[in-house]
Amino acid sequence: MLLVFALSMAPATAAAGSITVHSADSKVINEMYVISAEVDFAFSDDALEAMRSGVALIIDVDFRIKRQRRYLWDPSVLNLSRRYRIERHALSDRYVITDLVTGDRGIHDSIEAAVRNLGQIREIPIAEKHQIDRSLDYRIGIRVRLDLESLPAPLRPIAYLSPSWRMSSGWYQWTLTP
Repeated sequence: MLLVFALSMAPATAAAGSITVHSADSKVINEMYVISAEVDFAFSDDALEAMRSGVALIIDVDFRIKRQRRYLWDPSVLNLSRRYRIERHALSDRYVITDLVTGDRGIHDSIEAAVRNLGQIREIPIAEKHQIDRSLDYRIGIRVRLDLESLPAPLRPIAYLSPSWRMSSGWYQWTLTP
């Protein structure tokens, strides 16, 4: 408790990180709607130092499809999430990105290369074509965020109190064209 109090009283000198979705689109491949996006990760110094020290960071990529209506709220048709882990492999001193849904892994020589690759989301299947009624209007959205709950327990209180750990892109939305 004393550590949490001391950290909350310390000046906030660490630069805040950010996640920005620059572009995203959807298309149909093999009767499935897939999403591709370009995301810029500017991890805070605290997050980069934690990663270099061996702490794995979990990135949540949330997708949603909402049916657009004129006078009522837009009901959600689909909500799903994809999770990625980025971590430093201690023995090889390389950075590994793991898709926690498929188990696919990418190995990179530097943290910069790993972060660049993490920002290239390619053809993630989100819905079958028959699930979307072509006569209705839909909005599709993507949000990318750092999952603070997945951090090691001793680091969580610091992450909750420090703005340098709260990183989320907010929702990037566009019209889905069936």
